[in-house]
Amino acid sequence: MERQTHVTEIRELPTGDVVRIDFRFVAEKGKIKDFAINVALVKDEKTEDVYRVDTKHKYLHEQRFWISPEPKELDYVNYNVAFKDKKEEVLKNYEKWVKCFKAKRV
Repeated sequence: MERQTHVTEIRELPTGDVVRIDFRFVAEKGKIKDFAINVALVKDEKTEDVYRVDTKHKYLHEQRFWISPEPKELDYVNYNVAFKDKKEEVLKNYEKWVKCFKAKRV
């Protein structure tokens, strides 16, 4: 039986920016079948995507929106490992990514 899990974290940065981080995955028998992690800047109740990694479009890819909206394919065979690695990367780097994203918008 598949089970979908969704966790949203709201974080306020020292700059006053508000960031929403969404973690979603679908698992069956302990194996992740589908997942998405999204980092978004929140302003006036609207969001702008900063970073996304997901398994949509039939393959695992990420998008670093301060660089390009084009998806970059990732080379992972095991989605459990990919989700763990990317979650750790997001939690370590989201503040820096928001800073890069905002610098590119100006």
